[in-house]
Amino acid sequence: MRFFKSLWLIPMGKRLSVSPFFLILAAAAIFCGYAEMFFIAYLSALLHECAHIITARALDVGISRIEILPFGVCGKLSAGFIKNPYKEILIAAAGPLLSGILAVSLCIAASRAPMIKERIEYAINVNLALLIINMVPALPLDGGRILKGLISINLGGVRAYNIVLKISCFPIAVIIAVAVMLLLVKDFNMPLILIGAFLLGNLSYEQKNLNIISLRELLYYKDGLRRDRFCQVKRMAAHSEVRAGLFLRRLGYYKYHIIDVIDDRGVIIKTVTESQIISALINRSIRLTMGEI
Repeated sequence: MRFFKSLWLIPMGKRLSVSPFFLILAAAAIFCGYAEMFFIAYLSALLHECAHIITARALDVGISRIEILPFGVCGKLSAGFIKNPYKEILIAAAGPLLSGILAVSLCIAASRAPMIKERIEYAINVNLALLIINMVPALPLDGGRILKGLISINLGGVRAYNIVLKISCFPIAVIIAVAVMLLLVKDFNMPLILIGAFLLGNLSYEQKNLNIISLRELLYYKDGLRRDRFCQVKRMAAHSEVRAGLFLRRLGYYKYHIIDVIDDRGVIIKTVTESQIISALINRSIRLTMGEI
């Protein structure tokens, strides 16, 4: 595994890694006479990702390292995920927003610089493509992250993640279907096929990591309460026969839950906290009902 990782990324210091494939791609672009197009596209992708990184730093979300990849730059989060859904929405939206601002700015510049109008129009198309593709509501794209953050506000991080993973299947299926259709009736469309393959591969990776993400949330969701002393409280009701393990899907990164356990008559027979539920599930059995907590 380390051997393949060393082939994919070359460390260039503590927080910077460069893919050798980026260097090969850049060299090929220069050799074939497409250097200008390559670097305009890459600069647009770089600025898009920098908007994410700068916004993350401004919101005190740690970036552990920056990876220069063949088709852009990727900032890796220190914690692996963003606990606050509002911060996740802002960070995800920063990239498409900057791409849109660049596209509009370049449109204005095109009318004032006719000598380089062709290059500017290419840059406009690149930034519009970055904006449109990244707003597709599918993980791991920015649109998927924004949707996950919005759903997390009311339903909690784990449940939101699960919902968005299911939603992601539809736009990915549409992209792949369009790519296949174009392959059959028109021209070979390599970029669209690569986008579909990339999204499909990442969706599979995200689904495999759902349990890990749930465990991380279970381990880290109290950090805000310990550090800030206060957090939002959400009160819920559950029947005594409901499996307590289902509560884990409703955990949130920044809310503390209090659950009223009711019987068949709708009478509250006990009130338990999320700490009591988690402790019982870990120390006793994952099959406990709410009435047995």
